[in-house]
Amino acid sequence: MEYKGFKYTVVQTANPTGWKWTVWLDERRTKMGTAFSRASAVTFAQHAIEKIIKKSWRTPSMLNNSNARSRAG
Repeated sequence: MEYKGFKYTVVQTANPTGWKWTVWLDERRTKMGTAFSRASAVTFAQHAIEKIIKKSWRTPSMLNNSNARSRAG
């Protein structure tokens, strides 16, 4: 899935039961977490992306470049 130019995944876990979310910050760094429901895992992943954008460690030009790459691939 993708949100505001960042790719993320949400997968169900069996043991322990729940959902795991992963956001790719760049080629080397990720942010991960767990949740009890799929909807909350999506919300947590999107919230993590919002925090990344707010911190502004990615400039708007970098965000545009990542969007262009994801559309081309």
